[in-house]
Amino acid sequence: MAASPTRAEISEKVIQLFVDIIGFIDRSQVTEQTDFIHDFKIIDDDLTCFVMQIKWQFNLQATQKDWDHITTIEQVVDLIVQRSQLC
Repeated sequence: MAASPTRAEISEKVIQLFVDIIGFIDRSQVTEQTDFIHDFKIIDDDLTCFVMQIKWQFNLQATQKDWDHITTIEQVVDLIVQRSQLC
C-alpha cells in the first residue's frame, strides 16, 4: 500500500491542476494563498471544472456546502487533507 501523500504534495498537485485547468495563469503566480475569485476573477465554468477535477483526482466526497466558503488553494488543500483523514 502506498504512503499517503504529504500536505506539500497535495498542495503542489492542487496548484498544478489549477494552473492546467485555468490555462492563462503562470505557475509562478500561484501559491496556497491564491484566492481564485479575488486574485484572478475565476468564476463559473472554470471554477466548476477545477472543483470537478479536484473531486475526481483526490476521490473527494464533498458537498456544495463544503465548497461554499472555499476561495483559496489553501482551503482546497485543507478540505482534501481533512477528508482523507476521515477514511
